[in-house]
Amino acid sequence: MPIVWRLFAIILLACAPGWPAGEARAQNLDTDRFPHLFAPRDQRPRIISIPQSTRPTAPRAAARPTESTRPPRGNDATPSAPASSEQPTTPTTFVLVLGDNLAEWLAYGLGEAFEDIPELGLTDKSRLSSGLARPEFHDWIKAIPEVLAQQAKVDFVVMMIGSNDRQAMRIDNANVEPGTDRWREVYVQRVDAAMQAMKARGVPVYWVGVPPLRGQRVSAHMAQLNEIYKERAQKNGVTYIDVWNGFVDEHGNYTQFGPDFAGQVRRLRTNDGVHFTAAGARKLALFMEQDLRRDLLGRITPAEPQPPVADPGAAPRAPEATLPGGVPLPVPPRPLAGPVLPLAGQPNIPRVAGTEPPPAAPQPARLAGDSPARSLQGTAASVLVRGEMPPPVVGRADDFRWPRDGRETGTPPATASSGGSR
Repeated sequence: MPIVWRLFAIILLACAPGWPAGEARAQNLDTDRFPHLFAPRDQRPRIISIPQSTRPTAPRAAARPTESTRPPRGNDATPSAPASSEQPTTPTTFVLVLGDNLAEWLAYGLGEAFEDIPELGLTDKSRLSSGLARPEFHDWIKAIPEVLAQQAKVDFVVMMIGSNDRQAMRIDNANVEPGTDRWREVYVQRVDAAMQAMKARGVPVYWVGVPPLRGQRVSAHMAQLNEIYKERAQKNGVTYIDVWNGFVDEHGNYTQFGPDFAGQVRRLRTNDGVHFTAAGARKLALFMEQDLRRDLLGRITPAEPQPPVADPGAAPRAPEATLPGGVPLPVPPRPLAGPVLPLAGQPNIPRVAGTEPPPAAPQPARLAGDSPARSLQGTAASVLVRGEMPPPVVGRADDFRWPRDGRETGTPPATASSGGSR
């Protein structure tokens, strides 16, 4: 035991002088690594800040183009048409489009749909970010009569609105949240006022419903607005166009892709979940195209053909025949009906005055001993040659005479033999 204690004491004496040296070495190490932390305040390095305007800036990456929420314009989207010698037809029937930013896409789609009818003109008077819930931003009740007064000719009025109406109304200095009875009551009044203002022009009015938007709560509110539009359209005599089913999937939910107007699956909605693509706008117009084409029958005024522009490089045209004095030759009136041609037998084609009748076809030569055809007689000739029906036989399937064998008249049927019964 004493030996163990002696060894332990020797170890303690050997380690005791090293402790201050270890601390000094650690302090010197920290001083070497971080001189500004242990140096006096006046000897610490100063941190110089560079002004923002003089700092060298690294070149930024090119900004990614954002997807446009506005439909392409005619000058930018469509290539320039080749020069033609005929002047374009002036529109004679006009469709006025009103509403919010979705109505702008509707006007673009209608322009693509009715490109084959040059007599139809479109007037886009939509207003972005507008609606019926916030008249302090844009009051459509007052704007509709003003817009109609500014248009010289309006044959159809189209309204599409509601995508911006999911917000509170300011009524009597109080905010009324959407979904409440008071909000619906005031909104119905504004829809009626807008429909009556459009009907005051005395032309057909179409109210296009809103499609589903991204998000279940937003789409549910759009469905409630469509119920109001459909109900008030029936009350006010306005044609309601439902477009909801054209922009949902098989489960009835919002979808960004779907079949276009030609049946090809394409992207119909933009990434924001609200606006349309060019294919979606064309499909949107498809729902209204059928009704509008039907109502256009008898309303389109044919445009007067414009005189063609003379081409300096074209060959000169031959002068038209005229009477002495420059009077054009009279055009004979067109007959009410042409000649009647029989479908059987040799037609008696009328001859034009001054022409000779065509020569008769030569008859083929007969052989020696040939005799002219004789008229066929008998049942075989009657059925096979002339196509006549043979007389029916009693009891056969082709006997359609009525009454049969006298049972219906009360007379006894005829017996097969004249002999009496045994």
